[in-house]
Amino acid sequence: MRRFPPPVVLLLVLLPGLALAASHPWSDYDDTRGTWLKGTIRSTSYDRPHQVIELEVPGAEPRTWTVILASPSRMASRGLHVSAQTAGLTVKVYVYPAIDVPDEARALRISIGGNVTELW
Repeated sequence: MRRFPPPVVLLLVLLPGLALAASHPWSDYDDTRGTWLKGTIRSTSYDRPHQVIELEVPGAEPRTWTVILASPSRMASRGLHVSAQTAGLTVKVYVYPAIDVPDEARALRISIGGNVTELW
């Protein structure tokens, strides 16, 4: 007779893989082309597990970037609350651009009003 593991054991084995699949892999971003983007936040949203801002960057190509930030809880633990990222605010963000998506980048640090917050 064949015995199957209890459902709790299966959940513990599968859960880490599901969490990784939900996140953006680091390999999707080019860490050799880090740069600062300075622009105006057009909108903010939450794309589990990350905070996301749409950033309009004058003079850049592309002009509007989707910038993936850390999770709201991670940012809050570093002193930057989601409420500080409002539409219309001018920010500087140090990013790694996405390899395959020309208007997406992952933020490593963000400067709002001269205060720099490390996100990762």
